[in-house]
Amino acid sequence: MIWANMREEEFAQAIEASQGICVMPVGCLEMHGQHLPVGTDILKASYILRRAAEIEHVCVFPDFSFGDVQGLTTHKGSIRLTIELEQWLMIELCREIARNGFDKIMLFNSHGGNNAFLNTFVSSTRRSGIDYTVRIFYNQIGKFAHPAYMLDLIRQQGREVLPELTDDDLSVLQDFVDKKKKGGHACFMETAVMLGCYPELVRMDRINEVSGISTEAARYLDEAGLNKSTRFWGVN
Repeated sequence: MIWANMREEEFAQAIEASQGICVMPVGCLEMHGQHLPVGTDILKASYILRRAAEIEHVCVFPDFSFGDVQGLTTHKGSIRLTIELEQWLMIELCREIARNGFDKIMLFNSHGGNNAFLNTFVSSTRRSGIDYTVRIFYNQIGKFAHPAYMLDLIRQQGREVLPELTDDDLSVLQDFVDKKKKGGHACFMETAVMLGCYPELVRMDRINEVSGISTEAARYLDEAGLNKSTRFWGVN
């Protein structure tokens, strides 16, 4: 059930079928290397929810594309709003979702930079006397595209579990693990997810223009518990 695709008379049945559950995809618009689109985060979230709605009775709200962009505003295509406006938009949108009859709202977040303002928003709803519930679920699909995860899956269940992978593919995965490479931004995992969702938007010929591998330069600060600064994220 896609909110924007439904006719007015269909909403009552949608509310009943979904047991009042509405999910909002939340992402952002920011540079993702030169091989992925700036809408990567919201595109992933929206695609996953639309596929999920084919299986489960859930209503998918229109995309919340204007998330908290922190460190890439010097690059074209990034859109950054103030935190105050983002919070207010979320308050108003959730209020409208509830007014329409959905009293269980899930924010499906696919952009790490949104975590802080979404957590603050959800905390504020607990003290505002609202008659609906809001929860956050962070998109974890990237872990399923991690080379270590895929190799473990093959070891446990055999090659047939991922029949698309060639011997050369397996060598690439093993090399990633052996060299202890880490995830980053527009990295191996994020690229793999976008190839699965929107292959026509991925420019593999531009993949080496910007490295998606973390420099780990600020890892020691993260390990010390100083992990909330956007400056650290930009360095890392």
